[in-house]
Amino acid sequence: MTFEVQPRRAIYVYMRSLKYLGQLKKHGQVGYVSKRMNIVELYTDEEKVADLAHKLEQYRFVKHVKLSPRPDIDPDLENKHDDVFFEEYDKQVESENEE
Repeated sequence: MTFEVQPRRAIYVYMRSLKYLGQLKKHGQVGYVSKRMNIVELYTDEEKVADLAHKLEQYRFVKHVKLSPRPDIDPDLENKHDDVFFEEYDKQVESENEE
């Protein structure tokens, strides 16, 4: 038996009131609750995200639903670093000085 990591994604649910928090617990794991701003961070499986976001927007106590962009961001920057920016800037400055 092998262990496989299940891909998950965070869904940020902006609510009118936190008294309906129990209904959100049915849909996934609650990671964070902000009592001041009425925001709930809900973790769920990646394949269920689109359907769940649409379903959550149908609730009357939900103002807005946002999906986390984290899985879509490429963490590998490869050769993108500050030196590339400064080299291009130096070339631009040199060309302006020649004119």
